Order: sequence, then structure tokens, then C-alpha cells
Amino acid sequence: MRRSRIHLHFSMAVLLFGLLSPLFAGDDWVTQIETLIQNKELATAERMIIGKLVATPRDPGLITLLAEVRFDQRRYKEVLKLLEDAAAIAGPSAKGETLRGLVAVAQNRLDLAEPKFRKAIGLDPKYAFAHYYLSRLLYTQNHFNEAIQESNAAIAAEPGLVRAYENLGLCYEAQQRIDEAEKWYLEAIRREKTGGRQTEWPSLDMAAMLIRNDRTEEAKPHLLDALRLNPNNPESHFQMASLLEKSGDLQGALQELQKTLSLDPSKAEVHYRAARIFQRLGKKEEASQEFDQFKKTSESKHKPN
Repeated sequence: MRRSRIHLHFSMAVLLFGLLSPLFAGDDWVTQIETLIQNKELATAERMIIGKLVATPRDPGLITLLAEVRFDQRRYKEVLKLLEDAAAIAGPSAKGETLRGLVAVAQNRLDLAEPKFRKAIGLDPKYAFAHYYLSRLLYTQNHFNEAIQESNAAIAAEPGLVRAYENLGLCYEAQQRIDEAEKWYLEAIRREKTGGRQTEWPSLDMAAMLIRNDRTEEAKPHLLDALRLNPNNPESHFQMASLLEKSGDLQGALQELQKTLSLDPSKAEVHYRAARIFQRLGKKEEASQEFDQFKKTSESKHKPN
């Protein structure tokens, strides 16, 4: 179950985090477009890019920006076609190869993603996002030491890249270096609070680690922060169910599990957790039903396409 959560976390980072570094330093309109993409105002960003492309249709930077918009729209074939067009004009770029890698991740082809990220780093060793996404991929493959190196390379290139600090926390936690993990999770949380746009993931990862180590009282404020930032993340509700179960509030835990399922019906481990709680409550029939549902959902999830 831990492994599937790692992969999901990487995919969510790809789809929700985006590529935010400007293509041309000092160009205010480029920064404005990047900000629009970051804030998911994709229609406005698209209009601005196309307006610029009318005047300069062979601008590789503009074409790559449009590919970034198409990526956030999950129009992956168009992303690859646009990147081919940009490369035909000016050769491959670090940002373009990173986008290619992200398309591979979104299509669940991590084997194709890794060489793209490495190629991006070869093209521009200071391109922070290539190092960051390579570090995420290496983390999913349990190559934690190399993932730590790539996260540090991302931070050296872009100290404001909060998710790289969070990834250090994930790697150190996976190595059971809990004190070190806590240090980097807290650093990610601190930087998010002082750096503008926040996501729930650093607080959620910190809370999840504390819950797994039976530090529920310390975990609670971080988990509440995660829920405040994004009440629709099923993992936050799942972790709240774990916290309530460990605190003895079994009915509250079941309610949180129900919320988790309403947001992600495919999350099989929710049924397993609910079955265990029903057993503790002495409700054998409900427990049996949840175990059956756990088996069905697990089999469905792992059935080959």
C-alpha cells in the first residue's frame, strides 16, 4: 500500500504542480503567462500565447508555453506535437524534454520518463524542475540516495522550489531517518507559508509520518492545515481516519473513511481499514462486507487493461 501511495503522490505532483520557471528572464508577459498557468487560468493563458503566436508563429518559447498549457489540459498528443515543432525550430530544450518526461509519467510510463529528465539535465544542469521530477521518479523506484542528490540539486538551482524540500522529507522518512525527515517537512511548510501559493502536501506528508509513528497530537494541526488548504484531497481524509482511530474515535474514523470513498471510490485500502474498525466494534457482518469490497476493489484496480 505504501508503494501505491508513492506513485499516486508523484502523479498528483505532476498534474497539479506544473512547470513554473520563466522562459525569458525579464519578460513580464512571460511571467504573467507562467503565473496564469500556475493558477490554472488556462483559457486566459492560452489566449495570450495564441495572440503572441499570431505575430511570431515560429517562436519556440511560445510554442513550448502552449505545450505547457496543453499538458495541464491533459491533451498529451498535442503536447508532444508542439514540442516536436519547437525542437525543429531551435533544437531540444530542457523545459521541452522535462515536459516530455511528464507526459510519460501521466501515461504511467516511468521507464520512458527517466531518460527524458536526464536529457533535460544534460541540456541545462541548472534547470531545477528536471532535477526535481527526476528526484520524484527515483523516489518511486526506492533509489533514495540518488533522489536526495537530485532534490538537493533542484534546491541549489532554485531555492524557492518548495516541493524539493518536501521530497527530501519523503526520502529520509523512507530511510527511517525520522528526525531528518521532520526537519525537511517543516522547512517545506515554512517556505510555503512565506512564499505565496500553498498546497496541502507538505503538511499532509508531515502529518502522515507523525501518525505512523503514533504522534497523533503533534500530527493533528498539520492535518487540519492540509484539509484547510484542500478539503477535497482523499488522502487527507484517509489520514484523518487513521488519526481518529488511533485516538479511539472509531465512529469519527468511519465517517472520514466514507468521505475518502466519496472522493476516491477506487481507494481499496479504505475498505480494509473500515473492516478492521467494524471488527473492533463487534459488527461482524459489516466487517465481512467491507473485506469483500476490499477484495473486489483491489482486484479491479490490478486487473490488466
